[in-house]
Amino acid sequence: MQDIEKYSFSPVDGEVVDFSEGHESPQGQDDIGLIIKGVLRRWYIILFCAIIFGGGGAAAVWFLLPDEHESRGSVLVSSQVVPIMYETIGIEGRGAYQTFKNTQAEIMVNDMVLNRVADAIKDQRLAFFEPGENILQALRSMVAKGDIVVIPDRQTEFLHVRMTTEHPADAEVLIDALMRSYEAIVRTDEVRAIDDRLARLEARRRTLEDQMRRQRARIRERSEEYGSDELTTRQEIALQQVARLMQEQVAIGVQRMQMEARVAAKENQAQKELTAEDIRDQIDARVDTDPTTVDLRQDIRRYEQLIRDGQANMLNTNPEMQRRREILAELQNELEEHRQEATERHEKTALADAQRTRQAELDAMKAELDRVITYEQKIIAQLEQQDENTIQIGRTQLDIDDLRGEFNRSEQMHDEITRVIAELNVERDRQPRISVASWARSVSTEGRKKKLVLAAPAGGLGMGVALAFLLFKLDRRVHVPDQVTRHVGARIIGTTTGPEHVSRKLLGQQLVDDYQTIRANLGLFDGDGSTKMLVVTSPGMGDGKTTLSVNLATSFARSGRKTLLIDGDMRKPDIGRMLHLPAGHRGIQDYLFGTDLTRAFYPVDGLPLFVLASDGRNSHDAGELLVLPDAKNRIRQLREAFDYIIIDTPPVLAFADAMLWAKMADGVIMTSFIGHTSQVEMKEAVRRLKEINANVIGTVVNNVKTSHSYRRYGYGYGYRYESQSKSKRPAHKDKKNQALLLSEAADNS
Repeated sequence: MQDIEKYSFSPVDGEVVDFSEGHESPQGQDDIGLIIKGVLRRWYIILFCAIIFGGGGAAAVWFLLPDEHESRGSVLVSSQVVPIMYETIGIEGRGAYQTFKNTQAEIMVNDMVLNRVADAIKDQRLAFFEPGENILQALRSMVAKGDIVVIPDRQTEFLHVRMTTEHPADAEVLIDALMRSYEAIVRTDEVRAIDDRLARLEARRRTLEDQMRRQRARIRERSEEYGSDELTTRQEIALQQVARLMQEQVAIGVQRMQMEARVAAKENQAQKELTAEDIRDQIDARVDTDPTTVDLRQDIRRYEQLIRDGQANMLNTNPEMQRRREILAELQNELEEHRQEATERHEKTALADAQRTRQAELDAMKAELDRVITYEQKIIAQLEQQDENTIQIGRTQLDIDDLRGEFNRSEQMHDEITRVIAELNVERDRQPRISVASWARSVSTEGRKKKLVLAAPAGGLGMGVALAFLLFKLDRRVHVPDQVTRHVGARIIGTTTGPEHVSRKLLGQQLVDDYQTIRANLGLFDGDGSTKMLVVTSPGMGDGKTTLSVNLATSFARSGRKTLLIDGDMRKPDIGRMLHLPAGHRGIQDYLFGTDLTRAFYPVDGLPLFVLASDGRNSHDAGELLVLPDAKNRIRQLREAFDYIIIDTPPVLAFADAMLWAKMADGVIMTSFIGHTSQVEMKEAVRRLKEINANVIGTVVNNVKTSHSYRRYGYGYGYRYESQSKSKRPAHKDKKNQALLLSEAADNS
């Protein structure tokens, strides 16, 4: 082994990382900026398409497109039919009007119109038709190919008939014939429609006149029965009579029921035997009704009144008062004697008289009841007759009202039809709804040709941009560090700056600062200091993992940590070549086969850095060497002898060696390279490592621009401190920044 001074270390040019958390702009703005940069990176594609397709298209349009003329005529399709005499509304809805215009555009090129056009131009020898050719078929073909186009203008009331040909005069003749034929057919159809409508309305009017005559005769017939067609008063009188008869019926009914109750009570009484009390009552009643008894009682009441009157102005001893009392006493005695005589006289015939009287009273009641029943029946018969008459009057009035209503409706319809007939007779001469607005005229399409020539470069440029954007979307490589965190989901430990992104004079110091940042972040992520053995790997080849391994190990060694660098990529060992180690040095293989560590590693002069290199011999046995029974124990024993162990391994997706190293290590650092590493492959590599429960600490992104660097704001800061101090600028008051400057000076010394 040669003298170690020969291999004094200087940082190896590496790659750079962008750290997404450093961006201040929103994610949407970053995506737009990334898309713009991705498209601009393919400027050559945009330029190629602009030249080939834009320039070639413009030349083709200019030289190959013939000079043509556009011939156009217009037909006016009014949005409303303006009546001449009557204020009837003819405005259609906007949607209905647009549909009407579209329908008219189709009608304008149907066979009926084209056949009439063919008859009109058959003798004019237009350039569009060969001699002897069927003009109707030729017109159909021109319509189907779009040589004749009818366009409804959505903003106006026009239908535009357009032709683009090299024969403008013939095109004008053809368009004029088409519009003239269409207008004539539409006008004929309108007049025919009005005539048909008039004929139907006249027939309907005659039918209504006959119907009105029949209805008038029926009204007269129904009115003659009562002599008037207005029976309301008569019906009211009849209703009043019915109401009176009903009241009388109710009253006589009540009387009948009372009489029936009295007759029933009398019959019950007649069926009973007469008692002594009944006879006594009968005798008392006959005595009381005796004329003499009645006269005596009247005299007694008169003298009693005279005595009461005399007591007011005469004394009891007055002779007149005494006389009146005497006469009153005589009258009372005479009444009593007469009652006794009458009672004795009536007792002899009392029983027979009582029976006779009872029967007479019963017969009288029955006779009265029969009279009441007869009267009630008469009232009921009159009520039924009057009710029937009232109903008949109402029915007759209803019939007359119905007939009169039918007559009025027929009369209104007759008047409306007469009005419409008069309107249609006048409307036959109004301005037609569809008319020719402007006859055909032609203009050159040179302006359109120029527009196409000017549009061709823009189209080629747009095609190039679209193709560049498509290639950008298909490109799955990492272009900025944000894509690692956003699409892969891996944490960024740090970045390394690409040599083409920084000045040569500042590259060394920039890389030293980058690795100091990576080393500091690893210390922050390893809170308890247990992560000593680190595996550095990548998804594929060319991602800068070996450069990162060498520089990271050197950075740890320069910070005073005893560091071991292992070339774990025994299939393609590069560390020995990068550090210019003696050829044939195979320290890791020797150590795994049992060689003592001090005889296997290679010390780097001036630094606490030791290298277990590999020479690539027996590379096909690399996997078997790592699965030896004692391999894992020997690797783990290295933790006791060193502060940090950095292991460079093959790509994860290439061989299983990286997985074996990751199982033995404390953590894994994944590397990626801007413009090279595939996002898909990196995501797959992280997934495989996590499947074996490897501790994926994060990723270091290489070849990063300074604007995307983890330390983007530190680039150039303090590098001219000495020159600035000579200009006597005041020192910065931030003590922390001063400490960082001292640290940088120590690293540079």
